[in-house]
This record gives sequence, structure tokens and C-alpha cells, in this order.
Amino acid sequence: MSPINLSKRLAAVAQFVPQDSIVADIGSDHAYLPIWLTEQKRLKGAIAGEVVAGPFESTQTHVIQWHLEDQIQVRLGDGVEVLNPEEDQVTCIVIAGMGGLLITEILERGLAHLNGHERLVLQPNIMEPTVREWLMKHHYAIVEEAIVAEDGHIYEVIVGEPRTEAVELDEADLVFGPVLRRCQPADFQLKWSTLLNKKRHLLVQLQGAQVTPTEKIATVQHEIQLIEEVQTWDN
Repeated sequence: MSPINLSKRLAAVAQFVPQDSIVADIGSDHAYLPIWLTEQKRLKGAIAGEVVAGPFESTQTHVIQWHLEDQIQVRLGDGVEVLNPEEDQVTCIVIAGMGGLLITEILERGLAHLNGHERLVLQPNIMEPTVREWLMKHHYAIVEEAIVAEDGHIYEVIVGEPRTEAVELDEADLVFGPVLRRCQPADFQLKWSTLLNKKRHLLVQLQGAQVTPTEKIATVQHEIQLIEEVQTWDN
């Protein structure tokens, strides 16, 4: 078998899986991530979860082709409900490549299947603030974040770790990410400078409309203000 080459998106996710983890990859997509991590000798064990029979069978076949049945268990079930918190002793859960709302729904439905000590490595394709809000409400601190542009899309990775005390994030933290807004890497600047220009253009259009949509104008003005307050780069 030729070695697996992770996409930039999955490589960004992989960097946040700690050494010697027992990882659960939910919606595993052929188990690319757990196979790569296992080949890199990064894991003590892995579970690849799929909710639909077809992808489950494809993932199972892929793991068998790599002769990794002893290291990677493939399970059929709904999200993190494939996990047994006492028996599996999972230390890191990955949910990547889905919408932010779906990720939070998977976590909410599966709360009873978490052991309360797992690192959550989440990569929403959209609605990142929804993911951050869920983490905050469930006492997860956002300890790491990454952002990567690939094939015309910009993806964010959000890493949460459980805390006993309450976690507080303000509006800018939820929108931009508490880590990303602090370090502002190039792809962060690309994402938000592009959005800023679009929103400025939209505001001009709204203000020139025959019927002035006052509420919409106020919303767009607020969004522009948020970006401008965070922005530290030359636009």
C-alpha cells in the first residue's frame, strides 16, 4: 500500500491529536486520519465511527487493506454514541468535515457517551461560532485553533479541553476564535479581509435600496465593526 497523504485540512486536524492518544474519529471517511496516525505511531488505539452502512463498509475494507484491524475498530452507529466511555477510555475525539450545527448536535446527543476527559478536535465547514458556543456552554476551554485554505475553501480547526470551572467567551471570541484572533495567521487575514470587503459592498447596496431595510443594515454595520475592531493587518 502506498502511504496515505493527508489533505491540508486533515493535516491541520492531525496536529492536535496528542501522542499516544486513544482516538475516536467520528464520520471517519475511509479512516484516513486514524490510519495515518497509526502509521506514524501516534496512537495507542483508534475507533472509526460511521452512521451509514455504505461508508461503514468502505472504512472497514480500508482498515483491513492496511492490516490495521488490531489497532483500529470500525463501528456503525450515530456519532459518539458508538463509544462506551468506561470500556473504550478514549482520550481524543475528532469530528471533522461537517457543518458546525451537525457537530454540536452529534455532541449533544452523545453526551452520555463521553467520559468527560476527552480532548475534542472539531473541524466545522461552516458555523464555527456555533461550535465555540457549544464548547463554552459545556465548560470546554478552547486551547488551540488553526485555519487553513485548501481548494478554494477556508477551514477552521477548534480544539476544546474540559474544565471544571465556567468558560467565558465574548462575541469576538465566538466569531473569530480566541486563539485565531490573537495570532491572526495569513489564512485568517485572507478569510476576514475578503468577508469585510463583501460586507462593505453589501452595505452600500442596502443603503441605496428604494426601501431601506433598517434591521439588515444595522446587522451588517455591526458585522463590519466587529471585523474592523479585530483587524490588525492592512486591508
